[in-house]
Amino acid sequence: MKQVKGVFGFLICLILFQPFPVAGEVENAVGAEQKVAAQWLQKMIKAIKTESYQGRSIFHNGNRMMSLKVIHGMIDGEQWDRVVHLSGEPAEVLRKGDKISCLHPESTVELSASNRNDRGVEQSELQAAKIPLLHAFNDDQLAIPERYQLRMGREGRVAGRSVQLINIIPVDRARYGYQLGLDKDTGLLLKTVMLNRKGKALEVFEFVDIAIGGPLSKDDFAPGAGVKWLDATDAEISQPVDNPELQSMGWAAKWLPQGFSLAENSVRNIDGINVNAQVYSDGLAAFTIFMEKLERVENIEGSKQRGATVALSRRLAKPNDRFLVTVVGEVPMETAMQVAASVVKD
Repeated sequence: MKQVKGVFGFLICLILFQPFPVAGEVENAVGAEQKVAAQWLQKMIKAIKTESYQGRSIFHNGNRMMSLKVIHGMIDGEQWDRVVHLSGEPAEVLRKGDKISCLHPESTVELSASNRNDRGVEQSELQAAKIPLLHAFNDDQLAIPERYQLRMGREGRVAGRSVQLINIIPVDRARYGYQLGLDKDTGLLLKTVMLNRKGKALEVFEFVDIAIGGPLSKDDFAPGAGVKWLDATDAEISQPVDNPELQSMGWAAKWLPQGFSLAENSVRNIDGINVNAQVYSDGLAAFTIFMEKLERVENIEGSKQRGATVALSRRLAKPNDRFLVTVVGEVPMETAMQVAASVVKD
């Protein structure tokens, strides 16, 4: 027993007399780690604009999993992407520069369009076919959103290739975190995991095989069998409305999570109804607030969540209870609830 006490006491002495890093040293270490992680993200940005690739991936969103084929390349100086559903109903997402469209059998709808179900919850079904982090880190100059911290993760393997994991950690509870798997050779994004505040994976995109390099042509981005491209005039899709008065319907969200700012304000005609849409982003996450006037007062409030995507609808308080506000985006349900509850009309 004395020997055990002696060993224990020796270990205690070692612990007590170890030099602890001072606050400045800790801050320097964190800053150095963030700088290295940012360099990896800069490498990712460069790879997106210089590398062509095609491969197969899985997308897991809530209780739904699908397999996808992804093709990416630079065509006529623009980034083009084609995401093909390999399971379920035939569908494709096409991106040509800034324009994104989703093709279904014999029809096409814009990615920003949403269909209101019987309960009034806006559902962005096309979220399941999205290209992960499509709009994030899209500029030549990397700007880390202020409400996140970067951390270096471990090394791993994705699609048989060595990857470096980068953790993007939110500094508050109003948004989700991310883990990125970047190809060590090229910097390409091979895996994305969206995490809730407890570290649970809400959404996973991961390549299972990928071929990097090789020429691509416009033919590689032509719609495949089972889907058809239609002109906007031939399809019933969400159309932007050029009416400045409608863009200011006299309403505002009095509370927004820190770091989120207005990225787009537009009015869209969805199924014959003018809906004011305001998109807010913090540089990574985004949500949209829809405002529409109901023909009559009806109980169509509700909420849904699929993976990381939430949708919440509520009517405004009297005397404006014929107005329906809906929040859709990849933020925690608590955040969507606070945003929706803060919306008021003049």
